[in-house]
Amino acid sequence: MPHLLTRLQRHAWATPVVLLAVVVVTAASVARAFTTGPLGSADEPAHLDYALQVWHGHLPQFADGLRYRAPFGAQPPVQWVAQHPPLFYLLVAPVVGPAWDAGHLVLAVLLGRMVSVVLSGGLVLAAGWAASRAFPGARRLPSSVAVVTALTGIVVVQGGSVYNDSLYAVLCALAGGVAASAIRRGVGPGLLVAGALVAAAGMSTRLSFGIWLAAVVVAFALARGVRLGRLRGLLARGVVAVVPLVVAGAASVWFYLRNRRLTGTFSGRPTTWEGHVPRERRTDVQVVADPDFWRGIFGAFRGALDPLTATPWLLLLVPVLLGVLALVLRLVVRRPRPERGELLRTGLVVAMFAVVTVLFTVAEVRYVAGGGGTINRYVLTVQLPIALLVAAGLSAWGRASWAVLTVWSVLALLPYRSLVVLGSVPSVPGADTVAVAASVVSVVALVVALLGCAVRDLRPADGRRARASRQRRASRSTAR
Repeated sequence: MPHLLTRLQRHAWATPVVLLAVVVVTAASVARAFTTGPLGSADEPAHLDYALQVWHGHLPQFADGLRYRAPFGAQPPVQWVAQHPPLFYLLVAPVVGPAWDAGHLVLAVLLGRMVSVVLSGGLVLAAGWAASRAFPGARRLPSSVAVVTALTGIVVVQGGSVYNDSLYAVLCALAGGVAASAIRRGVGPGLLVAGALVAAAGMSTRLSFGIWLAAVVVAFALARGVRLGRLRGLLARGVVAVVPLVVAGAASVWFYLRNRRLTGTFSGRPTTWEGHVPRERRTDVQVVADPDFWRGIFGAFRGALDPLTATPWLLLLVPVLLGVLALVLRLVVRRPRPERGELLRTGLVVAMFAVVTVLFTVAEVRYVAGGGGTINRYVLTVQLPIALLVAAGLSAWGRASWAVLTVWSVLALLPYRSLVVLGSVPSVPGADTVAVAASVVSVVALVVALLGCAVRDLRPADGRRARASRQRRASRSTAR
């Protein structure tokens, strides 16, 4: 473990604050896992059933319902999640399968949740890394993105549940970092392999990853440069743009063809049984004009608070306003502008995140108009752009940034606290003890992380310049 931490800290993004943010979210996810009734949500039984079917060598089908049912929790009438590709379930199957087969049903659920706990920590790492790749000149941004991600309510909810969203969010963040790296640094063999693997894994987890697959393909085509053996020019760009697409298709197209054969659609949404969606169809305009749509889809910070409460929107919108104000102030004081090439690359990265967010919103409008639900976990598709936007507004205030981030974090603890309700799982002995201990660890780690931000921002200027110089040298030595 010390060797791993040493290797991580050689990279500018893997600061102690980022690593502490991993502790914050994993501990909070453990607390959530032990204070939520096993299989108590609408979809968790279906996700667990999918993993158990994979464990026994099967793929589920929508109309067949659940093959493995517990005498507790929700009882879905059909296999709600059979339309998803099986990568997440392949990871979970060997963890939950033996416990279930031995008759330890509650233990199987908790073990499955621990997989999501680990993935919640992976999401914080992935988001911090992606921030450093997208905006390498913003030294406070990776730490701020890590803290914001760790305090995002829906990340903790999914980190304490058996849902494939936990893996999906990590892959979306990695895709954003890969695409930003291509725009900033260019594409070499290492990044090409990474992009292909992320593309294959993403499309083998959820169809909606197609938005990020498109971002990776376009970013590779517009990369700062391509270093791929003797290939040069447009041919090299064409190759690196096509490879992630081909690899993703090779890994997942078979499953989407299976969906088409079984349900009539590549997405796997059944068209012949309407009883599973007790919602009316609406026009796109009706959906866009509905405040509940926006509260649902972008309720990333809501936790378990009432959807009508103002706290989640303060957590999202106030940092955006702060970011706009900081930008205006920078323009007024006429700070030196970056070189034209750097400005262009920054514009491309910002445009990429903006387009991905717009495409996500359009897709959700169409989905809800067709009868789908306004479920806030879907926002994990664009968790990285949202975390970047919020963190940018919080970290744009120079030596006062730590104070702004601290105030925001204190407010974020309100929805955070709502996610842990003691006494909710009497069937698990010691569940409340585990939850209390994990909650204390999470809060202590957050306090230490914020103190780390304060030390960083209040460090004398000479020390900061020396550290920045060391980080630049380390970045050049590890650049691909």
